[in-house]
Amino acid sequence: MDPLADYGVLNGLARSRVTMRLIADNWEDLLRVAGSLATGAVRASDILRVLQGGGRPTTLGRAIAEYGRIAKTLHLLAFVDADESYRRQVGAQLSLQESRHRLARKVFHGQRGELRQRYREGQEAPLTEQSVPDCPFCAGCGVIPSR
Repeated sequence: MDPLADYGVLNGLARSRVTMRLIADNWEDLLRVAGSLATGAVRASDILRVLQGGGRPTTLGRAIAEYGRIAKTLHLLAFVDADESYRRQVGAQLSLQESRHRLARKVFHGQRGELRQRYREGQEAPLTEQSVPDCPFCAGCGVIPSR
């Protein structure tokens, strides 16, 4: 944010600066958008569609992107910094997501995670009451493990 600041070894990585003037000029609209999202008055997808109308972001859309760059920069600096606990926290979150994906691949191993058969009325009828509790992941989800 400060063009005269010295960031040491990170100076070479900094390619551009956050445009604080753009954020300041659109601050009230940024707050309005945040309030609308928080109250549920409008969906995020609708806001994105309006702000990216025609493939060119509006001034407000550019201000939101600039504001997001601040959070992204703070995250990267905290990750690069000597704070080992933050890196461990990020690593734990990644491990959790990877475990979820590994489970999904095992459950859907034959179809590579895709449901390829269209639903037909009564499709679940072949499942008997005695086969459903065999599911190792949850009761009643309908997954029948191979024996």
